[in-house]
Amino acid sequence: MNLSRSPYIVEVDDATQTGSKVELYIWTTGSQPADPQYTLSKLIPASNNTKTFYNISPYIREYYTFTTWQNIYNSYDLDISTNYVVNYHIDVYNKIGGVYVVNALESQTGQFMDGYNYYMDGYNSISSTVLLSEGTYFYNHNGALGSAVVINMAGSFNVDINGVAGDVVRYTNLDSGTVNNITATTDGMKTFSRVYLPNIADGNKVEYLGGGSAVRWTGYFKPLCEPKYSPVVVDFLNRYGSWARVFFQKVNKRSVEIKTNEYKFNPSALPFFPTNEGQIKEFNTNGKETIKLNTGWVNDLYGEYLQELLLSEKVTLFDPSYDAVNYTPVKVKTKSLQKQTGLNDGMINYELDFEFAYDLIGTVV
Repeated sequence: MNLSRSPYIVEVDDATQTGSKVELYIWTTGSQPADPQYTLSKLIPASNNTKTFYNISPYIREYYTFTTWQNIYNSYDLDISTNYVVNYHIDVYNKIGGVYVVNALESQTGQFMDGYNYYMDGYNSISSTVLLSEGTYFYNHNGALGSAVVINMAGSFNVDINGVAGDVVRYTNLDSGTVNNITATTDGMKTFSRVYLPNIADGNKVEYLGGGSAVRWTGYFKPLCEPKYSPVVVDFLNRYGSWARVFFQKVNKRSVEIKTNEYKFNPSALPFFPTNEGQIKEFNTNGKETIKLNTGWVNDLYGEYLQELLLSEKVTLFDPSYDAVNYTPVKVKTKSLQKQTGLNDGMINYELDFEFAYDLIGTVV
């Protein structure tokens, strides 16, 4: 799976070309369109430098649409929504003797998600099979609420199953050691619950087994019961362009900031003006709300997970104590994060600020 928040470079080269052209087809559902959405062309830099390069990522990013988290808590090997997977095909042409000649060997077809590479990954790096970083993750579990309540849903993760028959997702109960295997039925982008539903009270280890035997990925999902505070759920697009979930279990505080413009006006009567009119008027008054959240006690590697949250461009928040129905679009207001370790910091808690991504007074026209 290619990642469109980083450059994706298509190189076109032929020793005899004086230029090149690529035709870019983009679609999300159905089959490849009949005509290209974009046609890009370049001349070679010099006769002794015939390589031409095209970055197609900005064109891909125009075709995503994102919905909120689907709240999967008891489904496995499920085809994901295609609205955040974009398909592409590129036809490549060399300009030779003033005529564009198709280069079928350099044509390519694939898929993108709206993730990114880190600098040290190099260019045109692809995502891993499991679209979630390995590690230990915590989720809320309050037995009185039931597993179907949003703040008890550990969430899900996506797997890019590409032509490998018999791949297995294995769930091992962290208390009893009971093992349950889910075998992928078909290729494609699949969703699996992070926690096998009977394991919700104990948590589980999850392994992705290539061909049913080779361990390619491991994650741990552990329950935390929070009897005092109502946890807040934050869903975001992670570095792989896949939805991820983090629970903020401890105290949260809301604030509001009001902004306005003002002007001075002349009284309605002079020289004996009515004092109840005042002298200063306000206009364009509006406000924004923020919320401060705390993770509760987490492990050393949680800083890496929250780094992906800070870098995300699509974040939603669910606070059942405030609104038990709607997911709220938010921006991460915190722009720096000191990554803590148990050795240096003892017990680790992260506090992040979020800003609701809309004005309090509706101004949509």
